[in-house]
Amino acid sequence: MSGHPRPDPPPEHTPRATPAPDRTARADATDEPVVGPGTCDTAPLTDAAPATDAAPATDSAGASAPGADRAPREAEPGDRTARRFRSPKVRQGVVAANTDGKTHPGPTRRLAGAARLAAERTRLLRMALGARPISLTAALVASHTLTMLWPTVNALATGWLAAEAAAVLGHGASLASVGWPLAVLGALLLADEVSVAFRDSIQRLVAGRLDGETLRETRRLVLRAADATLPLTEADDISRASDIGPTARRSPGAAAVGQLTLTFRLLSAVVATALLARFFPVTAVLLLAASLTARAVVRRQWMGLAAVSNAREAEARRTRYWSEISAGRAAGKEVRLFALGGFVVRRRTREALAWASDVWLTRRTVLSRQWITILLALSSAALGMGVPGLAALHGELSTGELVTCLVAVTVVFRISSMGMEAYDITHGLEAVRALDALRAAAAVGDTAQSAAEGKARPGPAPADIRFEGVRFRYPGARQPVLDGIDLRIRAGETLAIVGDSGAGKTTLIKLLTGLYTPTSGRVTVDGADLAGFDAEAWRRRIGVVFQEFNRYPLSLADNVALGAPEHRQDLDGVDRALRRADAADLADSLPAGRATRLSSEFRDGVDLSGGQWQRLAIARALFAIDHGRDLLVLDEPTAHLDVTSEAEFHDRITAAARGTTVVLISHRLSTIRRADRIVRIADGRVVEEGGHDALMAADGGYARLFRLQAARFGADRATLPAQGRGATTGQDRDPARSTP
Repeated sequence: MSGHPRPDPPPEHTPRATPAPDRTARADATDEPVVGPGTCDTAPLTDAAPATDAAPATDSAGASAPGADRAPREAEPGDRTARRFRSPKVRQGVVAANTDGKTHPGPTRRLAGAARLAAERTRLLRMALGARPISLTAALVASHTLTMLWPTVNALATGWLAAEAAAVLGHGASLASVGWPLAVLGALLLADEVSVAFRDSIQRLVAGRLDGETLRETRRLVLRAADATLPLTEADDISRASDIGPTARRSPGAAAVGQLTLTFRLLSAVVATALLARFFPVTAVLLLAASLTARAVVRRQWMGLAAVSNAREAEARRTRYWSEISAGRAAGKEVRLFALGGFVVRRRTREALAWASDVWLTRRTVLSRQWITILLALSSAALGMGVPGLAALHGELSTGELVTCLVAVTVVFRISSMGMEAYDITHGLEAVRALDALRAAAAVGDTAQSAAEGKARPGPAPADIRFEGVRFRYPGARQPVLDGIDLRIRAGETLAIVGDSGAGKTTLIKLLTGLYTPTSGRVTVDGADLAGFDAEAWRRRIGVVFQEFNRYPLSLADNVALGAPEHRQDLDGVDRALRRADAADLADSLPAGRATRLSSEFRDGVDLSGGQWQRLAIARALFAIDHGRDLLVLDEPTAHLDVTSEAEFHDRITAAARGTTVVLISHRLSTIRRADRIVRIADGRVVEEGGHDALMAADGGYARLFRLQAARFGADRATLPAQGRGATTGQDRDPARSTP
């Protein structure tokens, strides 16, 4: 009677882009290396069995987390080691979790939760009934209507057949009299089978259309948030709202279709109750009430388990992350080279257990309380079967009427079991709620900033840019990365920014490009606050080459033209940018020239080396300059180039960017000595500023670092074999002008 609901499976690695684990929530072991995705040609690992020697989990302060002194040896339900992941207080809270994931809510909260749930269910029903095209929805409703009426009609037809059979056996009636009831029952069975097959196909179509709409809106909201410089901190909501696909656990479309299915299941029980009420009104009402009570108990128990699972979304994402590290191509090279397989598997096991331990504990508790539903089932069966049976014994019901009542009772019983639509609804509602949260975040962003058409637009000429007392702190960080920085970027100049790793150079670039907004202070463009500009219009003025730039699985031409995507058809401009980036020979060497897709995951696609990709990124920036971008940002642009190519790059970029404002970040000080101005950032502030010669004369931190790099280069050259020293170029003979 209670049914056997399907527990939510542990999160596995699925073919999706998976974010890295949260820094604030992870439990890093102090003696374990930090692994980041690299690149490789093969997937070296598959998800292996849990290891036995996982390192201890630690809290954010580095202390050992309570109850996590060592990882469990096996990841099996009921293993006592899983209990050590949670304290008794947490376990009590988990067991008491209701469908909203709360613990022991008061009456007011219960009423509010019930009202919210009713509103959400109504919304799902409207979604299902509002799906397009209308003909598809009408066919689905017609199929459900047939399924709703079929059990009651079947009860009447079965009773008719029983009455005719009794007449044949007891009164010698003609055997032909049972022909019509049999024909009707056969037609009903055939209609039901056809309807089920027809309904399943339509349900998949309707759910797919609704899911497609949800995914489109999710992408639109996320991209709009990025355009509006909103902080994308709701990773869990994005994960929930976009968790749609063949292996997904949530689907708004499935939830809407499931709600429609549940509604017709309830109506079917009501119709069967009405049929039973013709003979036993009180019994019919009591039986329906008992069945609904049993369903409520079952739902509360098993949906509490679903709520616990959903509350561990962060752990689920981290589990998927480590699964991707262990089995994906991105990190395979480092995993194999450094023999990190065991470490990665242990981390994946730890995160999976952090997700699953509460689920296992709650499931065991639910199973131990099934006696409640068993008692409800037995009492309902005694009532539903006993009353008509006693009436038949006393001659108050005929054989046909008894059979009709018993079949109607079984139809009412069905509503007490929880079908799979309950899981579809519960999990799908999480995606709907997550989408609502994204809508709310987008609404906040729209309120914080005026509509794009009402914003100022940057002028056509290169702009004078200033950072005025800018402070920026990342969410959750204690210290600001930039702490009251004041900086001017003059129109048309080449400005180089240097500093130690973590000084805030890249953060400053993201503020300049409008990807971030300052915590305090402001960035101005020709005296106007950048926050008041149309973000898209401002970014159309900027060309950027990051060290970790995107490598799109598109054609070579598209990879270049994405520097100014509105001019993708300018193939002559693509060729010109490739020549200036010294990458024309690259296009000639590819199988399909500039039309070759740059990814080996596609047929006839190819992969490029790191240096080739770097040249392609430079060509992308040059293409952007040729099409109106007057602010060029280069963040470690020559990291993958050799010394000669690096020098050639700077000569080319200097010639191409005349009249363009260039902001250059580099750790190689020899590459930025020709800049009009150099600033050094330390502790979130500008500590040195001036030309190369002036900074060297000041003998400050910049001068010391430059001499250190030049000395190291000279020492390395002095230790080369004689043959190697004889092969140096004229450029190499001047350490101050070479890349250290």
